[in-house]
Amino acid sequence: MNCPFLPLFCCALTAAPLVADPVFVGKFPAKIVPEQVVPLVLGDHGTLTDLVDASQPVKAGTVVGVLNKERTEQEREDMEFDLERERLNTRDEIRKLTVQREKVAFFLNLSVEERKYATDLKSDDRAMTEETLQDLDERIAMLKRQSDTMERRKRTEFDRAHEKLTAKMPFDGRLQYSFPVPDDISKPMEYNPSVAQGFATACDDSSLYVCLNISNSELTQLPAENFTAHVTLPRNKTLVASFDHSKVERGGNSDMLVYYFRVSDADHDTAYKMLGSMAQARLLYEPGENTVRIRKSTLAARPEAAGCENWEQLVRLVYPDAEIILIADRDIILQQQKP
Repeated sequence: MNCPFLPLFCCALTAAPLVADPVFVGKFPAKIVPEQVVPLVLGDHGTLTDLVDASQPVKAGTVVGVLNKERTEQEREDMEFDLERERLNTRDEIRKLTVQREKVAFFLNLSVEERKYATDLKSDDRAMTEETLQDLDERIAMLKRQSDTMERRKRTEFDRAHEKLTAKMPFDGRLQYSFPVPDDISKPMEYNPSVAQGFATACDDSSLYVCLNISNSELTQLPAENFTAHVTLPRNKTLVASFDHSKVERGGNSDMLVYYFRVSDADHDTAYKMLGSMAQARLLYEPGENTVRIRKSTLAARPEAAGCENWEQLVRLVYPDAEIILIADRDIILQQQKP
């Protein structure tokens, strides 16, 4: 492959190879984070049951803890008893009104002559009119609606009052309890958390990321997808993560731009063990085609360097037709200026 602007670098061709490998930009503090982390809370105190094995992945919707389960079941039985009693009382009222309606309907279907002999009906204090029939129909319908509404409301209030006593996994992932878990998780235990202590932390580890705070505006102007993060591991191993996305986050009293590099599936288990820990990441950049790498040491040895205050000035003197793409830790990446 020929250099696209060979004459520009002919005087220093051996020091200006075509870029083939990613360029080392520098070392950055890094943190391994999951897709999302959600704290789980659970009531105040009491008898805790239904714990799960937190050493294994947990499916979304799995119950991971229930507080005062026996008491809740007893309160539920009491509620069901009260609801059944209310249903029986309502049915009794509806039955009485239905009997009255049948009497009124029967009376209204009689002829004028027949009504004279319907003394048992006429003894009823209720008037025997079409309006009476309509009133009874409306009262029966209202009692039915009232019964259904009351039952739904009581069930909803009960569930809302007791839902804080049950913790569920919000997504597929990992779980970490915030208290010592007994060896036998099938047995009830007394749960008395401190004020600042949560119940557990749910971790969505479907994707893991190496996070770098990028404050250099020159780096943010480059295509982010050309960056990769390399975290050195023991035994001469390296965890390589590709750029996934970036976002502005609040850090201390200022905003900062954070680059998220997604860890490959092959390195997932290794990265999971590093969650929350701080590490050092080597940031590398792939300049792409038609670029040339100049070693800083080589450029600094040029005679023009004596009167230059910075790399930009020195590049303009040595390679006037070149455009600086990146000033990295050890190299400067150039390409021919666009006409």
